[in-house]
Amino acid sequence: MNQGLVKWGLDISKLPPAVAASDEPIVRFFSYHDAHPVALLMVLIEKFGVEWFDWDHDALKDEILDEFNATSVSPHNWEKIQACRTLVSTVGNWKEWNIFEKIVQALNNNVPRFDIVQRCTMAQLMAGVDIIRQVRVEDYEEEVQRYIAACAIEEGVFYLPSPLEFSQEILSQPMYRCKVCGNVDTDDLDGRCDFCIGRFSDDRPFNFKANPIVPDDVGYDVDKFLKRGNPGPIRDRYEELLDKGNVNLSDEKTEDVQAVKLMVAYEYMRTRRRQLVEQLEELKDWVSR
Repeated sequence: MNQGLVKWGLDISKLPPAVAASDEPIVRFFSYHDAHPVALLMVLIEKFGVEWFDWDHDALKDEILDEFNATSVSPHNWEKIQACRTLVSTVGNWKEWNIFEKIVQALNNNVPRFDIVQRCTMAQLMAGVDIIRQVRVEDYEEEVQRYIAACAIEEGVFYLPSPLEFSQEILSQPMYRCKVCGNVDTDDLDGRCDFCIGRFSDDRPFNFKANPIVPDDVGYDVDKFLKRGNPGPIRDRYEELLDKGNVNLSDEKTEDVQAVKLMVAYEYMRTRRRQLVEQLEELKDWVSR
């Protein structure tokens, strides 16, 4: 592993062992703190079908303890199970930032708290969205995109690679500066100057269209730019790290600092993917019975 990544906080050699070490790993699985959410979901569907999605919490927990002879259901795994059930049965994760945040926290081995904001790190976001896509694929609405962009800004990152690329435009925030009137504003509609075309000055100001009395060729004389700069150098450095693995890094270059943060997040996401494969391998004998 690139030693720079260890320096920046990622050392997968210190991860706990997988479930294994048992002739009946399913007995220990629900108490194993690092059980993968998708593995938990698949095991429950294998045993109970989809009916358990509608069971109340006490009934589900009792059935898990009885049917699997489980030693316990850890609080962290219980939250993962509830997060997966929410993903399967509702669309709030893709529409509301506060629901998305708590699901991502649960999927990353944390117990969500609903009395405070728990800002997600880049690693949590990348792994969380990756896990969510394994459960269900939907388009994220603007509110969640803005939350992801805000988390990235807070962490000092201005490029969002896969699987977070859908929030890049909001993160970069395209802007324009009108060369005619000097207006500076967000370029989030048709690329024309809002002031010059009287966008909100007709009798229907909230239709977001130009005032019909303004000629069609007005409002285009603008300079466009990104509020948070060009993400290209960060993207290039990140892709170089992905491709070569071990490159010279400098903590004095902003693109290097950001690329390493993203690489740490990427490696964490890959670790979670590997955990899923390993756990399903250990559980396959039980599943195939």
